[in-house]
Amino acid sequence: MRIVSVHCFLCRATNSAGYVAGSALVRVTTDAGISGHGESLMGLFCGEVAQALVAYYEPLLIGEDATQIDALRQRMFTSSIWWGRAGAAPSVIGAIETALWDIAAQAAGVPVYRLLSNTPRTTIPIYASLGSAPKDPALLPPLVNALLAEGFRGLKIGLQFGAMDATHLYEPRGEELLQMLDTTLATIRELAGADLVIGVDGHMGGIPNPISREEALAVAQLLESHQVAFFEEPLSYLDPQGYGWLRARTRVPIAGGESLALRAGFEPFVDAAGLDLLQPDVNFVGGLGAALDVAALANEHGLALMPHAWCGGPGFMANVHFALAAPGVVRLEMARELTDLQAAALYQPLDIRDGLLYAPTSPGMGYTIDDTSVARFPFPTGLAERASGAMYVPPAFDRGGGVC
Repeated sequence: MRIVSVHCFLCRATNSAGYVAGSALVRVTTDAGISGHGESLMGLFCGEVAQALVAYYEPLLIGEDATQIDALRQRMFTSSIWWGRAGAAPSVIGAIETALWDIAAQAAGVPVYRLLSNTPRTTIPIYASLGSAPKDPALLPPLVNALLAEGFRGLKIGLQFGAMDATHLYEPRGEELLQMLDTTLATIRELAGADLVIGVDGHMGGIPNPISREEALAVAQLLESHQVAFFEEPLSYLDPQGYGWLRARTRVPIAGGESLALRAGFEPFVDAAGLDLLQPDVNFVGGLGAALDVAALANEHGLALMPHAWCGGPGFMANVHFALAAPGVVRLEMARELTDLQAAALYQPLDIRDGLLYAPTSPGMGYTIDDTSVARFPFPTGLAERASGAMYVPPAFDRGGGVC
């Protein structure tokens, strides 16, 4: 099968809570009439950049054999090695590589995870990723009860409270943070019991004003008293040694890696003994091949995997296939509900029961996006989540060229 086109199209995705996200979807088309799809996490942050990068890589792929996945991935990486060793470039390369795996699995008539592993699992433990915690503790009982009814047996909250937007998100620090977190965790434990998996996400990996090591330790000590299963992104990713410092001082497992690229991005944290749980995201780390490289790193050091899986479009399915195929995965992140774009694209509904996601059976990645779908979910210029803490910042003004 020869590649005849590689195209990136941008969509807007929303959920019932009003969360708005951009999605950068990649379609690779072959002369055999099979098209595959992938998603770059850059759709959340800089979709227009993802489009430009796909256009940059396309000439390297036209006419090439779509079954030569590793060779094509290396060709793209080598072409941009001077400037693309981390960040947006591996994320876009990974979306293209994911589309190639989609093509291969469709041609074989099997789900992708069956190409990645001879012994894939049939289920994977999941938890509901909630973002911020409710600011009002009275909102916790209906929330926890609803999650249990929806089939979840685990949840993750952040160190932030309220709605995840620029105007309503509350980010306490110091003693106020500890008090609010203590109340929240105690209430959840009282409602759901000791068996519920609870994770806490610091969201400190890639923001301008992360908490200090000492503040993170105070939070970790509080989490110990509530039997929290993991503390995610407790510190800046600019401080791998700090992760090792914190991990040596707490019993709470330390997790991280959602915005680390390639195996090389994880190695400093592993070398610093800073992580118990490695969290590659296929849509950012560089694709399925890069995620499997991180899985090998985890195995070499006796560490576990807990993939990050958050995006606007159906590309989260790449993390599902990775989690089903890779040894060492203990649980998988899931958004509590699908976005409208995700729901429209999936071939079959997700099967979630008793805290487990059951393996999909559709060939390939299990979703598709046609031109009609793209038109139904138009991407507004400038849609972006930003590390400044504002989760959705629409264009403030137009400079004449459209993008501010």
